[in-house]
Amino acid sequence: MSKMRNFLEQYITRKIGAEIKCCLTFLLILCFYCVYRWVNGFTEAGIIHMLEMVWAAYILEWVQVLVHCDFDEVDRLGLKEWIMIICGSAVYAVMGHFLGLFDGNIAICLGFGAYMIVSYLCTFWVYAIKRSIDAKMLNSDLKKFQERNNK
Repeated sequence: MSKMRNFLEQYITRKIGAEIKCCLTFLLILCFYCVYRWVNGFTEAGIIHMLEMVWAAYILEWVQVLVHCDFDEVDRLGLKEWIMIICGSAVYAVMGHFLGLFDGNIAICLGFGAYMIVSYLCTFWVYAIKRSIDAKMLNSDLKKFQERNNK
């Protein structure tokens, strides 16, 4: 029973992490898309485009989780992580072009790819800060626990 519980806890932890990354990625794509639309004089966004963005984010983030490329959970960016960042950003740029998010403008698609690289790096940085804060809090709690037990 404890093996099953452990398996379910690990699965749920990975699923929650992947879902958060999917939502964050969708939001980042949507922001770029909305700014692009706004700059070009449009005040609405296509719901079909948004659905395509959600699916693209969901599929790519799950692929990264399934091949154990949780680059945002490592302490430093190695070659594998850089490859995943660049490949993931390229996939999003190509997706943007083929789904017509940017009206076939190759320069905007390349800019979108660069934006996604920066987004991945910012995500890595935010997760690193969160891990550092969590570690400090855990160490503080451990110290308080040890002091309480020594009294």
